[in-house]
Amino acid sequence: MRVSPFPAKTLPTKAAADKHALELLLRRSEGDRYVEKATTLGQEIEAWLDRKRARSDTRPATMRFYEQSSLIWKEFAAVRVPALRRAPVEDFIAKRAAEHRRAAKNELEFLKRVLRDARGRGQRVDEGVLAIAPISHVAREGKALTVDQLYELASWTAEHSKRLVLLAGMVGQRQRVWFEMTDDMLDLKAGTLAIPARLAKNGKPHQIFLTPTEVGLFREQLVARAPGAVLVFPTPTGRQWTESAFRQRVWSKAIAAAAKNDERPAGRPSVFERFTFHMLRHTAGSLMARAGMDPAVASERLGHTDGGALFLRTYRHLYEAEKRTQALRLEDLIRASLDESWTEDVTDADFPLNEATGTDGRGWDRTSDPSRVKRVLSR
Repeated sequence: MRVSPFPAKTLPTKAAADKHALELLLRRSEGDRYVEKATTLGQEIEAWLDRKRARSDTRPATMRFYEQSSLIWKEFAAVRVPALRRAPVEDFIAKRAAEHRRAAKNELEFLKRVLRDARGRGQRVDEGVLAIAPISHVAREGKALTVDQLYELASWTAEHSKRLVLLAGMVGQRQRVWFEMTDDMLDLKAGTLAIPARLAKNGKPHQIFLTPTEVGLFREQLVARAPGAVLVFPTPTGRQWTESAFRQRVWSKAIAAAAKNDERPAGRPSVFERFTFHMLRHTAGSLMARAGMDPAVASERLGHTDGGALFLRTYRHLYEAEKRTQALRLEDLIRASLDESWTEDVTDADFPLNEATGTDGRGWDRTSDPSRVKRVLSR
């Protein structure tokens, strides 16, 4: 049926056409005062996500982030937007923040973004909801394992996950890449791992050149995985891991066991405590830097496209042994400089000999070599 007096609009029934005609006439008569028919929060969220999906500049990783942030609001999906009030929303997100602070921060920001968009499209929105204070979150400081610590952690995991932990701490790809990795991404003869655009955070495919050790670990994994599996790192039954299942069944148990059995000085916390899977990415970056890999190359290997800025700022951690080695290099420089300077500029005449002790003003023993004995660097 055509909608009178709007002939360009048609609807399937006369009743629907008459109803829509009244709404259009009301909108025309009220102008800026007109308010759209109330929709539910669930409808607004789905419409918002659909508009984001339709945009060509929305990256897949960003879309997944939005979709994940929307899930928590299913509890309010049936509530009409004008009826959404601050108190229940604030209490709900505060409870959520007590358990998962970072996730709650993102979810509240997502809700506000949807509601602001709904208000711009004619919905009445309670300003109190938009005025809920943002949830503060201090990002957990990253840390990196040494090679020995990485192998120690892997030793506490089941056989089907040992090489996943080791390779994640060497190659440094994100968790989703490991869970969705398939055979066709590997070319072990050429020693390469191809990351497709769908698994890259920046939406661009890239190739990783593997070390012989990494190639060997991949070969072992292909033999050890569940028979008939296409995934490189499946569950024991050949299915794909989810983050929660892997955390509960593998990761949390391995971290607890590694921390409990970690040999360390009394009073010092274990390096494994509060160690997340993402920190294996930090471990890989730090090991690359420790090996002397160029930051631009290490950054590209991790999937970054900024030439190394984020790598150096976030993923590069200094090891204790590395800092000690660098301090000794400084010592060598100082010794060499002093040796050259004192050899050229200082003479025994500048420091009179004490006949009673056989030493001069510098504390050097000159009795064995009256001409000149230089001992400042050997003592």
